[in-house]
Amino acid sequence: MSGEPVAEAAPRRGGSLRGAGPMRRGDAPAGLGVTGVPTTQDGGADTMRPGALRGAARGRNLDGLAHTLFLRLSPVIAAVVLATQVVIAWVNYGDQIRIEGERARTMADMTARALAHPGWTTAYGPPLQALGLDPAFRSAILRDAAGGVVARLGEEPRGRSFERIQVSAEIEPGPDAQPAGSLTLVLSAEGLRANAEKQVVMVLGASLVLILAFALSLRLAVGRHVLAPLRRLLAAMGRVERKEWVTVDLAGSRRPSREIADISAAFNRMVEGLRSGDEARHLLAELERAHARLAEANGLVMESLNYARRIQQAVLPGPGSLRGAGFEVAVLWEPLHVVGGDYYWIEESDGLGIVVVADCTGHGVPGAFLTLIVATALDRILHDRALRRPDEILAALDGVVRARLRQEAGAAAGTGPDGSDEGLDCGICVVDRANGILDFAGAGLALTVLADGEITRIKGRRHGLGYRRTGREEPFARVTVPLRDAQGGPRAFFLMTDGVSDQMGGASRRLLGHRGVAEILRRHGGLPLSDQVAALEAALAAHRGPEPRRDDMALVAFRPMEGCRPMEG
Repeated sequence: MSGEPVAEAAPRRGGSLRGAGPMRRGDAPAGLGVTGVPTTQDGGADTMRPGALRGAARGRNLDGLAHTLFLRLSPVIAAVVLATQVVIAWVNYGDQIRIEGERARTMADMTARALAHPGWTTAYGPPLQALGLDPAFRSAILRDAAGGVVARLGEEPRGRSFERIQVSAEIEPGPDAQPAGSLTLVLSAEGLRANAEKQVVMVLGASLVLILAFALSLRLAVGRHVLAPLRRLLAAMGRVERKEWVTVDLAGSRRPSREIADISAAFNRMVEGLRSGDEARHLLAELERAHARLAEANGLVMESLNYARRIQQAVLPGPGSLRGAGFEVAVLWEPLHVVGGDYYWIEESDGLGIVVVADCTGHGVPGAFLTLIVATALDRILHDRALRRPDEILAALDGVVRARLRQEAGAAAGTGPDGSDEGLDCGICVVDRANGILDFAGAGLALTVLADGEITRIKGRRHGLGYRRTGREEPFARVTVPLRDAQGGPRAFFLMTDGVSDQMGGASRRLLGHRGVAEILRRHGGLPLSDQVAALEAALAAHRGPEPRRDDMALVAFRPMEGCRPMEG
């Protein structure tokens, strides 16, 4: 027991489905996955007492549901059917009255035309007698122009006015211009009324038949889709009370309604939960042990990665490597994960400053392994082979990477299993302070130059180093740039990977791009390089906002120090 107070439940209103009253929100034991089932004041103890479910399983008062539905719905159905039939009968009666009136009007007009000749007041017999042949004829009166009765046929109209149809027609004057007269014709509507009464009787009979059919259909439908599934559910509850873990079959010819199917499905889930309780506890304990083992393994992996990061950082040179050569240097290196695939090299050798930035395929551990290959290859190229031209260094590095990754062997064998499609983008600057020039060559990376508040971007060749050959690779080219501008001011040089410019963020989630990075560098061009790099890093974080970084970042910025002029010849 938790000791928390239990809210008092609403009092019971009866023991059957019919007399229990409407359910109240929150009465269901939601913890067991069953909703919409009313509980008692004792939290269900009365329902689960021995014998309670067995008594309910006998289905007492379940048939009262169909009886209640019939009593509630049959008056509505009867009223709707009666109203519909009465409206139809009234419309039919009105149409018949209109048609009979039009027929009487036609008869009167035809007879008036037949009488419209000179001497009609004495020769009216045949046309008037022809009217008397109609079964609905009651009377006809001929009047002259003065309103006097010329002739009368039939009986005087009596009774109620809605039982007869009366029309009048004018008799036009003849060729001798005798005064016009009028004909008044009365037809009986008693036959129409009799038909309307028959329709009312038929309406009552049809309504009774429809109500009986509805009652039978309701009983069959409720019995098949409600009562039978409820009996199965109550029987299953009785067996569960005896610790027999049975479930309710929702298929078969007597499929339950959607609501009862939901209740039955919740009951099945409850039974499965009760039956698998011990197994779930064992599984939970095993999961906790597995989680502990996973946490331990993850700790070992993170410890190894942190150690690998220290090794990778130890391989990277420090920013002070070119300080003795008279250059101000600032570095930004930030892997996406613990270790990364971005690499840089800074060295002074033979009076030349060498700056290399490389962006290897991928990031994380695979990229870090490639940086080790690049670092080893650069050490051999620069020290063993003593290459100093940036285009020659790129060509040699391309050959070493292809050999180490077995790309040449894979290509010769038709891209066999040993071949790979990895590589790197690389930019190399060789600085000759004695002559005041810088030689640059790039493969997939560009050199950004800042001078007098203007940004210039010098691109290398489009294809990187390594990767599978396409036959469209451009030759490596060298570009020479003065270290100072025309006024003698020092130029600032930035060699960076695309992880710096590929920053997604802003209100419209747009890519920052090289132009955005150049604008940030231009705004802070008057600061020391270390402050420029710090301002760039802060601007990148502000642009990203909550968006995560997408790649490793590496940037090396350098420029000649003030007062360090090229050496005189």
